[in-house]
Amino acid sequence: MQIMMPFLTAKLAGQYVAVDAVGLLVSTLQLEPGCASSRIGRCISKSVLPGLVRLISPLMPPIAVGTVAILCGNAIAQSSSAILKSGLQVVLAASLLHASGFFFGYILSRLLGIDVASARTISIEVGMQNSVLGVVLATQHFGNPLTAVPCAVSSVCHSIFGSVLAGIWRQNVPTQTQD
Repeated sequence: MQIMMPFLTAKLAGQYVAVDAVGLLVSTLQLEPGCASSRIGRCISKSVLPGLVRLISPLMPPIAVGTVAILCGNAIAQSSSAILKSGLQVVLAASLLHASGFFFGYILSRLLGIDVASARTISIEVGMQNSVLGVVLATQHFGNPLTAVPCAVSSVCHSIFGSVLAGIWRQNVPTQTQD
């Protein structure tokens, strides 16, 4: 996906805005070593530095939320007048995108025979696509700040919907054998 996304963007959006597919590809691939090193570091640190992990782990979620809020808030603030003009359409499109991701992620998982707990996890993963990556890439590679707005609005929508859905599902935790 990381390799095809920049070229599909150039093909599909290139007729409306200038798209540097190679630049998008390089930016996207630069994130992969960070993700891999994060996973490796997590495995190593749990066995080598468990005390440090226990100390730092509670701090990471608020830092992540703050970072997302700053990135998305900046994109939304820069384009507030455009959002006020067409905001309802953007919010509706983002809401439908994420609602269908949550719904189909769960339904298709269950149809494939996956247990309830795993289907819920898949639903959250599918419904909460990485809109912040879109904000960063749009900000870096497109001159017009409006290009980051749909991703920023999408990030807000999936954060709200995902949190509400997780809260609802937390009320009824499935057992290991529930199908």
